[in-house]
Order: sequence, then structure tokens, then C-alpha cells
Amino acid sequence: MEDTQMSRATASYTARLDRTLRKLQDRVKEQEAVLEKLRASTTSIDTVPSDDPTSHLQQLRALKATYETLTPTDPYLPSPESPIPGLLALRNTDKCIKETRDCISQTEVELQEIQKRLEKEQADLKDAKLVQAGLQTRISSLKGQIEERAQKPPRQVAKAMILEMEKKKAYYDAETKKLIRAFNGFIDGHLAAMLAAEELGGPIVGEMVDVDQSMLEAGFSTQGKARKVKGSVNEDKRQRRIDQIWGTRPLQDAQPQEPWNEQRAAAAEMRELTEQLLNSLVEAGEGGSGSYVELARESAAARFLVRSKVAQFHPRDARKLRLIDFGHELDD
Repeated sequence: MEDTQMSRATASYTARLDRTLRKLQDRVKEQEAVLEKLRASTTSIDTVPSDDPTSHLQQLRALKATYETLTPTDPYLPSPESPIPGLLALRNTDKCIKETRDCISQTEVELQEIQKRLEKEQADLKDAKLVQAGLQTRISSLKGQIEERAQKPPRQVAKAMILEMEKKKAYYDAETKKLIRAFNGFIDGHLAAMLAAEELGGPIVGEMVDVDQSMLEAGFSTQGKARKVKGSVNEDKRQRRIDQIWGTRPLQDAQPQEPWNEQRAAAAEMRELTEQLLNSLVEAGEGGSGSYVELARESAAARFLVRSKVAQFHPRDARKLRLIDFGHELDD
């Protein structure tokens, strides 16, 4: 029953559309006939304004008469039962919906960009406020020191400055010793074994954390895997391998009673390299142009420092290495 009613409603609506379409076509034909009749009964007027004032005045009068003739005429409007108003309303509504959706999408994109920019500006403002607060604190401190020193004799001020510098020097010396002990402890306890494993053809530093002495004694395969020990290790062959990679034992070894094995050799090489880099950086001064260290070979220690962003090779000579000046950009 519902399907039948829907079919009848559809047929009725289609019939109304056909009648409206025929009426519009008839109306168009009538207007075309009137237009042709008007063109045949009147003389055409040049639409381009004439330079002659008299002709131009005639053109204006003719246009005025035409508009006055057409103004009283009622425009054509469809009948109340015509579906044209509904179709026009539906078309305009659909157009408004599409334009609104496009506007919403564009506004969402602009909103996201504005939010990102706002977050960046807020972060910059926060940093600027922190810098401002730090500068104000520093300025207040300097003003207080100036006022305090202005009230004291120059000799007393100089003595106080010397004492302050000595305290700072003692503090930094103590902190430097702590850092050196921690650095040496890290090398001996963790880094040296991994450096030795990389030198022997094993995984690079960090890929295998638990490297023991038995792995270093047995060596590694071409695939970087630890070999299995078969019987006793040939100590003479092992010692030749150590001397070939790291060289002979340094005379300034702090613990000569300890055996000279792969781990101790890698640790000594790491300490010597870092000491050379630090000394070269100090000797180069602020310019840093001559702070490169000539490497005897590309060791695992040098590669580890480069991967850690602590040092960098020379851009045109991989045999030279220097510490990175964190106050400047990296070399290209």
C-alpha cells in the first residue's frame, strides 16, 4: 500500500514538473517572438556613447523610454502550485550547505595553524620572561656588589675578590676531580669492554651491553657474534692481537700490576684520546681553528665520540678529530 502511494506521488510530481517545463518553454518562445517583433519594428541604437552631444542625447532618451516602458510590466512568476519555488529553494539550500562546509574546513585548518603559532608564541614569551627574570636578578646582584664595593677601600675590595676567586677555583677543581673519577669509572666499568668488542669486530658500542672478558678473549665472527671458546686461548696470539690493535702497554699505566688485556687497552686508548682532545682545545684558545688531533687510526673510541655528538671529524680529512664547541654550529 505504501509503495503504491509513493508511486502515485512520484508520478504526480513528475507530471507537475513536465507541465512546468512546457510552460517555461512556451514562455521562452513567446518572449523570443516578442523580441523579434520588437527588433523588426524599431531601429537599433548604437550602445557605444556617441561623441556628438546631440546623438548622445538621443541615445539617452531612447534608453529612458525603453526602461519606462518595461518598468510597469509585472515580472513573470510561477503559479502557486508550480514546483519551481521549491526547486529554487532546494538549490540555494544545497549551495549554502556546500559553501558552509567548505568554510568550516578552511576555518579548521586556519584554527590549527593559529593554535600552533599561539603555542610557539607562548613558549617564546615564557622563555623571554625567564631570561628577563634572570637578567633582572643578575642586574640587582651587580648593583648590590657595586654599592658594597663603593663603600670599601680598594685594597679591601681587591682582597675580597682574590678570596672569592680562590674559592671558585677550589670549587671547580674539586668538581673537576669528581667528573674525572666518574668518567674513569664509566670507562673502566662499562665503556671499555664495549669499545674492545667493537675493535675486535663485534657489535658497535651500545648494541651489546653485557660484554665479559671471555667474549673478548675468544673474539667475534665476521657477522659480529661472539665466538665460542674451544679449549684454552693462545695467550701469545692474543697478546700479539692486542699489540697490533692498541699498541704496547703505556709506561704511565697507573696500575701496572693489572694484566694488560683488551678491556684495559681500550680504556687506556679512550683516556688518552680524550686527554689529547681537551689539551688541543685548550691550546687552540677561543678560535678553535687548530684544535684538531691527528689520529693514528680510526679507532672505536673516535667513532663512539662522533656518534655521541661529542666530537667531529674534519670535513675534508677523516684522520683529524676535535671536540665540538657547543657554542657554535657544526661544520658542514
